[in-house]
Amino acid sequence: MPRYVLTGPNIVKKIDSVFNYLKIRNVKALLISGNSYTKEIALDVIKNEVEKYNHEVVHYSIENLNDVINNLQDLAHKIKEEKINILIGVGGGKSIDSAKLLAWYSNKPYISLPTNVSHDGISSPSISYIISQKLKSKYDIDFGLKSPLAIIADTNLIIKGLKNSLAAGVGDLIAKFTAVKDWRLTHLLKGEEYSEYAASMALMSARIVEKNIEVISKYTEKSVSILLKALIGSGIAIAVAGSSRPASGSEHLFSHSLDIIAEKEGFEPAQHGIQCGIGTIIMGILHGIKWKKIRNTLQMVKAPVNSKELGIDAKYLIKALTIANKIRKDRYTILGDTEITPNIAEKLLKMAEII
Repeated sequence: MPRYVLTGPNIVKKIDSVFNYLKIRNVKALLISGNSYTKEIALDVIKNEVEKYNHEVVHYSIENLNDVINNLQDLAHKIKEEKINILIGVGGGKSIDSAKLLAWYSNKPYISLPTNVSHDGISSPSISYIISQKLKSKYDIDFGLKSPLAIIADTNLIIKGLKNSLAAGVGDLIAKFTAVKDWRLTHLLKGEEYSEYAASMALMSARIVEKNIEVISKYTEKSVSILLKALIGSGIAIAVAGSSRPASGSEHLFSHSLDIIAEKEGFEPAQHGIQCGIGTIIMGILHGIKWKKIRNTLQMVKAPVNSKELGIDAKYLIKALTIANKIRKDRYTILGDTEITPNIAEKLLKMAEII
């Protein structure tokens, strides 16, 4: 689990105290960011703050995670050559997941410095399932990612991009309602190991969002603060469970399916958390929980709740639902393991008022 968590306005100015707390001397940090907005933050804010204390900084910007996967060995060699002793992921999922991968491969610690609140990867030891499969396919090795050594979440930096991340963060957190249901179901039917503690942590994160949705919907610093606590808690639940089970179920399989179809058909998928929110409405019906309440919660933060708002053709949503239970053979969910026909998928999506 993360050893140190700092959240609040201008908290990035305390980065040297984090290095001291972690007993990292003679810091030579590798900042990993995207190549646009987060690159500016990395170079104009974080780099300056780290160098203020006579530490050294190297910066690497990425286009996408495939770049990191394809160049993993070369990048790890550069980390060793440059004598980097700490990695800092600055940005969203792309940057922080890249830091996770490189930290694992080069056996270095990393710090998570999120610039948005779109997903719980800021504190978890896991990455996207699709990315993990690409990694396994290329290198044919087992890998064990770790949680960040520390999390530095500056609300002043996050609030600047809140419009593009808040709804996705709510969707990713609301998804815990059905993810935990799937996990419990698999425990009862298949005997899979189940952690009551990890499940409770994940559910608590979802309930924090549901309970505070009116405050969150104001898109203020208070919104950021609430979401950060919930997202960090969800990520820690994954660390406790030793898998993404408490945070990722049938709703995530639906999102993964859409990503696969989007790559094949050449259209742009929605944000991960946005798609998971849609998936949670669908799976909520199957689990017999209050799916309209989930739908209303998403609508409170202006998250898409139907095909038109999502900007994805209904035929692709139907297709995604028919293949969702085939995405991960190791993960049983409410979708079962038998064929889901297009007709059944269409009926369910209409029932959920998504198409």
